Amino acid sequence: MALVDRFAVAAAPAETQGEREDRAAIAIAAGLYLVGAMLTATAALLPHVGSPAGVVAVGLDALLTAALLFFAASHGWGGLRLACAADLWGVALIAVLCASGGGAGSPFALIYFFAIGHAAAFQPRGRFLLVSAAGLLAFLAPVLYESHISTMFGAAAVVGVVLALLTSAVVHFALNRMREQHRRLEILIAASAELDKSLDPAETLRTIAHMAVPDLAALCVVDLLDESGSIASTVAAASDQAVAAEVERTRTAFPLDLSDGHPVAQVLAGAVPYAIHRAVRSEDGAVEHERSLHEAGYASAAVFPMIARGRTQGVISFWQLRGDARYDGDLLAVLEDLTGRAAMALDNARLYAERARVARTLRRSLMPAVLPVIPGLELASYFRPMGAGEEVGGDFYDAFGDRESCWLVVGDVCGKGAEAAALTGFLRHTTAAYAREESSPGRVLTQVNRAMLDQDFDGRFATAILAHLRFRRRTVELTLALAGHPAALIARADGQVSELGGCGTLLGIFPDPTIGEVSTTLEPGDALALYTDGLSEAHAPRRIVTVQEMIEQLELTPPASAQGAIDALLKLIDLDDRVTDDIAILTAQVGAIEALTLAGAPVGGRITRPALR
Repeated sequence: MALVDRFAVAAAPAETQGEREDRAAIAIAAGLYLVGAMLTATAALLPHVGSPAGVVAVGLDALLTAALLFFAASHGWGGLRLACAADLWGVALIAVLCASGGGAGSPFALIYFFAIGHAAAFQPRGRFLLVSAAGLLAFLAPVLYESHISTMFGAAAVVGVVLALLTSAVVHFALNRMREQHRRLEILIAASAELDKSLDPAETLRTIAHMAVPDLAALCVVDLLDESGSIASTVAAASDQAVAAEVERTRTAFPLDLSDGHPVAQVLAGAVPYAIHRAVRSEDGAVEHERSLHEAGYASAAVFPMIARGRTQGVISFWQLRGDARYDGDLLAVLEDLTGRAAMALDNARLYAERARVARTLRRSLMPAVLPVIPGLELASYFRPMGAGEEVGGDFYDAFGDRESCWLVVGDVCGKGAEAAALTGFLRHTTAAYAREESSPGRVLTQVNRAMLDQDFDGRFATAILAHLRFRRRTVELTLALAGHPAALIARADGQVSELGGCGTLLGIFPDPTIGEVSTTLEPGDALALYTDGLSEAHAPRRIVTVQEMIEQLELTPPASAQGAIDALLKLIDLDDRVTDDIAILTAQVGAIEALTLAGAPVGGRITRPALR
């Protein structure tokens, strides 16, 4: 399917340019019939009208035909075939009108120009020639039924034929040129729309190869450069996929020599803005691709460099089949424009991919690579960045401990990007540092707030929930402190689920924040879930997950493990849909009593399960 066709299908069911032109052709034909019918009224002024009844019949027929054509145009029926039939029928009516209104001397013969000019404007070359021939024969018809033809008729015939051919040819070729320019403009618009659909470099490269086939080229070959300036990869597209696959294979097996004056090398060297590459037959293995292209019927290619932001990324070769290898100035301008758009799209995709890679790397540095192994306590985590994951910052979590207790922290930083990432790293490491010196999570968050105010974070703030778990012989003592963060969820072993903790004051805003503490005891089988507001606002604003829904979901599917609590909460959102905010969840479940008695064992071993999911 052509690129313009794919774009038209994807865009909207609106009327296409061809359909609009068909409708216009029929409507204009109807208008010409109406004008012709009005001209028949002047027959009464003519001195020699052989058959008034014939003139009246032609006028009535023209009115009826005009009405039918207007009806067909309003419903989009018939297309150019109907318009061509109307032109031929009009020629026949004009012949009858001329025979009824003076024969060789009838002034109605001028109306033949209407039919021929209309065909020249809308019909393809074959039908245009058919209507022109019919008009010429009808004009010369008086020679068959009149006994005496004046020399003036012959002179008028010659002048009329010359004028008809001249004017119709000019109209026909001028309008066809406008149509071709319009078609190429549509191709550029459609190509731009296709190139904007993806920011994946590999997919963008395939789109580039397919965007010119078959509208502008029979085969499109894209050669990309590596950092050293050599051709690193080749992607091809053709109407025949086997040809494209063979081109890619031969390009890999027989790389182009960029030092032997090859047109591709000339373009890459900047010696010429573009080059016309002629395929040649050769038995030399170094130009195996040349031989295969020649045998496949490809005659030549227009080769353009792909330059974006001053950097040459590769070349595009637009190949034409033998018999179609014509490169006029307009076509070369379109191909150059298309190449420039393709180069910019590929460069944008590469920059986006690099940005996403940096974001992933930075994000991994802001999260624990693995969660610690803590005897008697099972930990699990989940993190999903918003959108496609190209931004960094926002939500974070961490878990750390010693021989007698462990700390769990989940936070949410205002904003995205490098500045937010800097604050995220600061909060994570500062919290861990103060927690190792304190036993109160409230005092830890207060100290973190003071440290934030001492630094310049450009007015950014954060929320956090900090949990301190201290191991007793048969239970775990939990103390929570919240700073503007959603409360924790406690899922008891007996199936009861409740919310624990108050909101508190945001971090980084006030010098004397209100950060309270709340405590409870966890029994074996109890689970603790800390999360960010990205869970409730994953599909905001069209849907907000409430705390009551989370509680009901945990009651419906009581978690048998720390991971089970995460799985239950994630059922409340659509993981296949893009989320509008980062989601971070950190869960812990108290183990069996036997495991709790080992709480004095060293802590800090690492499990193999990654912390990021």
